[in-house]
Amino acid sequence: MPNDDQEEHRYDMTSHWVREKIVTIEIDGKPDFEVASPLDFWPDGPKGTLSPEDLFVASTVACYGVSLSGVAKRFHAEFTSFKIRATGTLQKGEFGWEFEQITIRPTIIVPTNKDKKRMTKAAERAHRYCVISNSMKCPVHVNFEILVEQPTTPE
Repeated sequence: MPNDDQEEHRYDMTSHWVREKIVTIEIDGKPDFEVASPLDFWPDGPKGTLSPEDLFVASTVACYGVSLSGVAKRFHAEFTSFKIRATGTLQKGEFGWEFEQITIRPTIIVPTNKDKKRMTKAAERAHRYCVISNSMKCPVHVNFEILVEQPTTPE
């Protein structure tokens, strides 16, 4: 069981150069993967390879998703599923390109109106507690939609 009272948590990894604009990310006990410059900056780069920009936005989405799952449980808010769409916007800054903002748009399906009320609170708190969003220089906006699952009618 994790200890939340720890003073520090560490996440160690290693990166190795593969070839022009491509590196590996190696984390003990997890699959290695390659990361390359995005195609918008390197059009002849490898297609289908994650970029640092992809991972930056993905870390926000992943953190919100796991936070939502945990906070919903604490608030006794049931959900049947959720999907999160996200957009990260780059702009030219003082020292080059930087993320201007990230907007995440969760759509959360709940079984009842009672869960919708609880899930609204959980969705707001999940954003507030997200370690990744709280650590980013750019603002992260959350625009969630909570839908009550339509009961199936017997035929």
